[in-house]
Amino acid sequence: MNHLERLQDLLPPAYSIASDSILTALLDIAAMEMEIFQEDLDRVRQSHWIESVYRLEDAEKLAALLGIKRLAWETLPTFRERLIALAPALLEGATGPNEIKQFVYDYISRCERVLSSTFMLGLRNVTLEQAYEPPADRPLFRPLRLLENPRIVRRSSGLAARGGKVPYLYRWQEINRGLSDTLARFAISGVQGRRTSVPILVNLTTGDLIGFMETLRFGDTLELSVSESADSQNPRLAAAARNGRDATASLFSASGFTFGAPLLKEQFDPKPLLPRLARGPNEWVNLSAGFYGVKGLDHFFFSIAGDDLREGVFDQTFFDEALFPSGTAAQLEMEWTETEPAAFEVHVPRCIVREPQDLDLALDVPAYEQIAEGLRDSILELHAAGVSARTVFEPFRDIQRQKVRAQVSWIIIDPEQGPAGIDRFELGGRFGSSPLGGSRFG
Repeated sequence: MNHLERLQDLLPPAYSIASDSILTALLDIAAMEMEIFQEDLDRVRQSHWIESVYRLEDAEKLAALLGIKRLAWETLPTFRERLIALAPALLEGATGPNEIKQFVYDYISRCERVLSSTFMLGLRNVTLEQAYEPPADRPLFRPLRLLENPRIVRRSSGLAARGGKVPYLYRWQEINRGLSDTLARFAISGVQGRRTSVPILVNLTTGDLIGFMETLRFGDTLELSVSESADSQNPRLAAAARNGRDATASLFSASGFTFGAPLLKEQFDPKPLLPRLARGPNEWVNLSAGFYGVKGLDHFFFSIAGDDLREGVFDQTFFDEALFPSGTAAQLEMEWTETEPAAFEVHVPRCIVREPQDLDLALDVPAYEQIAEGLRDSILELHAAGVSARTVFEPFRDIQRQKVRAQVSWIIIDPEQGPAGIDRFELGGRFGSSPLGGSRFG
């Protein structure tokens, strides 16, 4: 029953029956005004609910109640879906993993539905629990992931600032800001003049030492990392690769290093171990020590230097406690993996994306990029104060492992050695055949 019929129902029968009467025409005008008022009232009611709001301005006013701002590219449908997914998470605190998981799942799935698109393959057919832990019958489904305290790779900025060029006795400091101790990994490159002989790296904070009992030629690169055979019983087991070839046999390590004291046999580890990087500041030093049978005379020391010995610097070091500058002894790179505190990462697989051609977008930007921006900005609003949050989109990757090897394009021959004043001699002297003074008799 419309408003005209309601007004006619209030009149006596004689007046209500005649539809062409003057009274009915007057009532029709009043009923039309009532219809307009009712329509305006319904619109006001709709503007108070995000599900039914029909103007973008009204949606922005509702979002302002929660401190949420519309992104420049968002249209009413996409802004509505982000607001519906984000509002419950904010009202519930959004400081725990469950709320963040729920928001990511709701936002992507609702945007897929309203835009008739696919941003994450297979998300529409799984529940919230299955989106993060897929069932066994869907092994190819790539799930969403929420990583708390993610592991990140850090590199030594101090070594990088000087191009990795370090002299003998060079000291530097690294800070492990992770939640626990970790392991340091190195790449040592030889320099000209056969100066990189038996390189030794020591963490003075933990007393851990690792070294390579050979000489690195110019162009050689030695990589020290965790061995593939390392396990929970021996997680620090080290491996060395020289120009991509295994060189672990020449690797050695020790514990309890002390300046000015010789390394005892019982200090050496049965198998080489990577040095630890303790939580907090760590003091490191670059050394070089001579070993019997290793070529490197004049390029290493046959004793461990004292703690007060430094490379000579004008007006900074003391007499009898400094060495003349020896120049670059090695080129060094250092990295480690930290467990980042107060941080989390949301990983979203993005292998196949499907969008309609006639999709109405506010800007000339693909819809999947717009939804990705909305997800990143919303995650930054959800995390608690002092917590670092990141959103990572994982594209499809086909990885083929390979090793790159580089070698200098010229041959370096070791200099010949012989007694002073003799430039030619024969080896393996034989009585009665080889000349005296030109042979060596066994």
